[in-house]
Amino acid sequence: MKIGVACSISTLYSPTPSIFNVIWEWGDSDDLLEAIHAVSSKLDYNSRLINSWHEKCVEDEAILATLNIRVNKVFSQKNKYLKLSHKRKLKAEELDTVMNDEIKGCLMNHMRCKEYHSELELAFNEGFKKFRAFAATIHTSYNWDYVSPNAVREIPDDGGDMNEHKHVKAAQKKLTDTTK
Repeated sequence: MKIGVACSISTLYSPTPSIFNVIWEWGDSDDLLEAIHAVSSKLDYNSRLINSWHEKCVEDEAILATLNIRVNKVFSQKNKYLKLSHKRKLKAEELDTVMNDEIKGCLMNHMRCKEYHSELELAFNEGFKKFRAFAATIHTSYNWDYVSPNAVREIPDDGGDMNEHKHVKAAQKKLTDTTK
């Protein structure tokens, strides 16, 4: 008995030929039962192959689904970290801008303070000259030329009573030295 593949898929599913023609074309056997059995065993074999391939596909699909979930998690974490790094970058740029503004503000204040300090220095020296001239006319017993503007600035820095200050004592000592 020779079983061949004389039948094509189109003739198996074609509505015009009868099943008997397909079976007769399938094999060269004169026995109809043997031909039916051959077709049945071939269909069973193909069915088992389809089932095994279907099971393999289902297993592979489960593996692919698991891998797809993992890949999606990785992509979502990547996007999360990218957003977080972008936020941190913006925060760092904002802090850098704030720091630069603060530095500029401090430098401007420092420059203004230098300007005010020089103006105050000039005003103090001018006022102190006028004070010495006025004090020399009122208290002629003190030598007011001996007390310099720098010495007067040290008085508040040292603290304490002004009569106990070393420059005032020196001026009073000079006064007692000149009266002798």
